[in-house]
Amino acid sequence: MKSDGPLILAVLFLAAGLTIIFTYGHGTAGFNAAYPFAAANLNMSISTAGPAAIGGLALTALGALIMVGALLCAVVGQFRVVSYDRNQPDRLERKRLEQEEMLERAERKRMQQQDQLLLREERLRAAYPKD
Repeated sequence: MKSDGPLILAVLFLAAGLTIIFTYGHGTAGFNAAYPFAAANLNMSISTAGPAAIGGLALTALGALIMVGALLCAVVGQFRVVSYDRNQPDRLERKRLEQEEMLERAERKRMQQQDQLLLREERLRAAYPKD
């Protein structure tokens, strides 16, 4: 299964949803870094109202659902056994026959060239006798 299309779509929906939420939002953000990393914290307070809140949340949720679907497609695609369709043996047989035909044509051409060389040698021998 290919997950390229759903993954691109999911990223676009997530980006659009979060962009709407943060663009039309009002709030504050703070980050405190500390030496013991357990003491570091990030505080975000954002408030988005009106259609931007509903639309942004809907786009973000839809993007997350599509992302889960793309992840499942990627996982199934990695572990799926390659299966042959019913027509594949016919295609393989056809390809084998085409290769054999091409080899036969090449052999015929080689034989014709060899016959031409033999004829030339006979003409040369006839033109210049040993005596």
